[in-house]
Amino acid sequence: MRRILMRLLPACAVLLLAGCASLLPGSLPLLQLPPATLGGERTLEQRLTLQWPGQTRSMEVVTSIDERKLSLLGMALGVRLFALDYDGTTLNKTEYVPLQLPAERMLNDFLLVHAPADALARSLPAGWRVVDSDLHRSVLHGDAEIITITYSEADRWRGHAQLRNPALHYQLDIDTADAQ
Repeated sequence: MRRILMRLLPACAVLLLAGCASLLPGSLPLLQLPPATLGGERTLEQRLTLQWPGQTRSMEVVTSIDERKLSLLGMALGVRLFALDYDGTTLNKTEYVPLQLPAERMLNDFLLVHAPADALARSLPAGWRVVDSDLHRSVLHGDAEIITITYSEADRWRGHAQLRNPALHYQLDIDTADAQ
């Protein structure tokens, strides 16, 4: 019996740690933010560069937004990586290859960067808040700054944006090539 217990203990520890990972302060649940709050129809072509300890990955993302749906299509070297469709409550995702960053986090990061501050503030869970200025946005949990975003231009749909999430050890650089 003791031998069985000793074999099960590491597996239980892994499951416990995996469950705790979703409770990290850098983890937000999927934001409930209707696409209509993003300011109307537009199509974006963006280059995303994701950095985390020891690794860097880049991809192209084509984003389509209308009143009812936000769609993200990720590609690298012309190969589809993922497709996300979000209506403000439900996320439908297709992953063509395993992703380093979960689809929910990619969508949340997109919304954190691009959503108007007032709409974003209304969608954050209790205990979270957003502090916004012309070229900087902070997302706080309690008094702790969890996510910082800097912008190269006041129009947040253009230019360069950098999202940093030190709690989860990654940085996301977004370069928007074309805003229509």
